[in-house]
Amino acid sequence: MAKSFQLSIVAPDRNVAELEVESVTVPGIAGYFGVWAGHEPIIAALKPGIIEFLAGGGRQYASIGGGFAEVSPTNVTILADDAQLATEIDLAKAEFDLEEALRALKGEVSTMTTAEAADAVERAMFRIRAAKKSS
Repeated sequence: MAKSFQLSIVAPDRNVAELEVESVTVPGIAGYFGVWAGHEPIIAALKPGIIEFLAGGGRQYASIGGGFAEVSPTNVTILADDAQLATEIDLAKAEFDLEEALRALKGEVSTMTTAEAADAVERAMFRIRAAKKSS
């Protein structure tokens, strides 16, 4: 049995990652789940969170804003609402986005609705966590 498989992370605006990995953990709507080579085929809805994958002997991370995962024995394709590799995340911008969303939730003047602000808080927090895990 093969020990690695192809991982593709795709956002609406770009192909975020295309690499050979040994394992991947993704944030399913029912909880995080792991995938290894030879996994049974599934399609799963994803919630915002952090993808963790083992490639080249090291752990790497990406932040996603939800989406879907298609798993086969030789491939995992993540179709994400938005996605960034942890190494691409601008930590200062993510922290600024978090503060702005928190101000909106407190009722301060903002262009965001309460629902948009709550979503922005969650996404910013995952980007911050992913960036800090990778440093």
